[in-house]
Amino acid sequence: MGPIEFNCPNFGQLKVIGDRLYESHHFVVQSNIDSTTFDYLIFLDSRGISAEFDSSIAAKLIAKIQQTGKTYLMVCRPLELTIWATLIGFLAINQLNPAKIITNMGFVDFTPKKLSILSDATQQVELSVGKDVVKPYFVEDFSLSSGETVALFAMNYGKAYRNAIEAISVIHKMIIINTPLTDAGIAIERKRPASFFLAQSESNNFNRSINGAQVIDFQKFDELLTYDAVHYTPRGNEVIFDAVKGFI
Repeated sequence: MGPIEFNCPNFGQLKVIGDRLYESHHFVVQSNIDSTTFDYLIFLDSRGISAEFDSSIAAKLIAKIQQTGKTYLMVCRPLELTIWATLIGFLAINQLNPAKIITNMGFVDFTPKKLSILSDATQQVELSVGKDVVKPYFVEDFSLSSGETVALFAMNYGKAYRNAIEAISVIHKMIIINTPLTDAGIAIERKRPASFFLAQSESNNFNRSINGAQVIDFQKFDELLTYDAVHYTPRGNEVIFDAVKGFI
């Protein structure tokens, strides 16, 4: 795992620490500036795009920022696991200097995963923060729709992980979009394990503990606002954008 280079229109070449870039419509990079000093860094996971770009949180944020005449760099899900460590490494290796950072990191850090997938997060943290900062632990066995049972693990994050994020928040004004909680009984097509819903709260609590950050919380989302308990419907995107736009 090492720096991977990719091009951002208008801005130029950027790097991210990972094995490979994520190949899906969620991976989007845009900018209206070619300088490493700018007004807004928008750094989002797949929920920034959800099902389509035009009605997404990312698109709404860009439109609002351009209306104000400000500059921005937006990066959405460059890696399959786009987590806090992704943002930490991204800022460090590209030597960026945004005045404000708008991000929804945290959720992917805490969601339960197969141990093989979790190793990706471990490597990112080790390279961006240091060794012995994170430790996986077993949370539950989960039966897939195929009938296969898989063991799911989550991550314990040491104090150094929070310190690395706070080192960013004391330099750049950081606005964190927390995860809207969902009930375990939400009517969605894809079944989610019980630990998934606990992870939503854990990630939000972790984000609230970051000194210097402005955290935006939401009421619970239902089927009208999220179609899979992760990504948002166009109406859900509107609810989140309405809460964030006051910080632009």
